[in-house]
Amino acid sequence: MDENRKAKYEQLLNQTRDDINSIEGEIERELAAVKEKLAGLQTEKKAQLTIYGGYCQLLGMPNEFEADDEDED
Repeated sequence: MDENRKAKYEQLLNQTRDDINSIEGEIERELAAVKEKLAGLQTEKKAQLTIYGGYCQLLGMPNEFEADDEDED
């Protein structure tokens, strides 16, 4: 392989490596955002389950979500 062709392939190799690193960084940022969103939703769900359980208790009704709530702890 001549030097020009080798230099071209090395340049393409480096560019592709940079692209891969960029994609990996983007994946990590997206995963972090999803994890943050899920944590917020879990907190919101827990609060709503607590409120719902209180209403069921006041009304003397069974809490249909009680088993689900215990499974998540």
